[in-house]
Amino acid sequence: MSFINFDGFVKKVNHKPKGVTELVLEISTKELGNSIQNLAEMIDNDVRVEIESDIVRYNVQINANTERPIVNYQVDQSGVVHIADPEPEQLEAELGLPAEKPKIEEKPMEIEREVVDRFIVEGMAPEQEGFPENMAEITKRRIEGESYRKLATELEMSSGEIVDLINNYRAAVAPLAEKWWDWMQDQANEAEPLQKVQKENAEEAAEDEKGSEDSVPDEYDLPKDDQKDEEDGAA
Repeated sequence: MSFINFDGFVKKVNHKPKGVTELVLEISTKELGNSIQNLAEMIDNDVRVEIESDIVRYNVQINANTERPIVNYQVDQSGVVHIADPEPEQLEAELGLPAEKPKIEEKPMEIEREVVDRFIVEGMAPEQEGFPENMAEITKRRIEGESYRKLATELEMSSGEIVDLINNYRAAVAPLAEKWWDWMQDQANEAEPLQKVQKENAEEAAEDEKGSEDSVPDEYDLPKDDQKDEEDGAA
C-alpha cells in the first residue's frame, strides 16, 4: 500500500455527469520527489484523501464609520493575549453626549494556518464561548497527527462535525493568533541587535585572550640558539 503526503494547490473542481466530481491538484515535482512513482501506482485505484487548507479565513467586526475593529487585543510580557480596554470617546465624555451605537460591518480576513496552529500548540489559545472546554487540547491533538475519525469517535460525533468544530475554533482564535504572532516577531526583532552585540563582544574577548597568549612565548617556542643560551646561563 502506497502513502504520499504533500502540499499542493487546488487548481480546478469539475462537476461531471452521473454524480462525479473531478478534482485537479497541482503539486511541485520537487515536492513529490521519489514519491511520484507511488502516485503513478495509484492511477485507476481507490484512495483515501484528506485535504486541508493552509489558510484560515475569519471575519472581524469593524466600526463602519472609523473602519477600525470593534474589539482590539493586546499582548502582555508573557505573550498572553487579552482584550484591550475600549478607547474612550473623548468628545462624548467631555460634552456628556450619549454614546452613538456604531454601525458594525464584517470584514473578511485570512491568516496562515501554521500561525494559528502554533498559537494553539504553544498553549496560548484561550477557551472560547460556544466550544467545549477542552477544545484547544482537541485541536492540538489533531494538529499533532490524530485522525478526525478517532477524535469524532471519542466525542461521539460524525467526522464532518469534528472537522467543522476544529475549523470553526481555528477561525475563532485567529484574531488572537495574529496579534500574538506580531508580538513574537517584534520580540525576535528586538532580540536580534542584542544577540549581535553579544556575539561581537564574545568574538572580541576571544581575540583578546588569544592575543594575550601569543604575547608570552613559551621557552620551547624560542629559537634553538636562544634555548641554548638559556641552558648555558643556567649551568
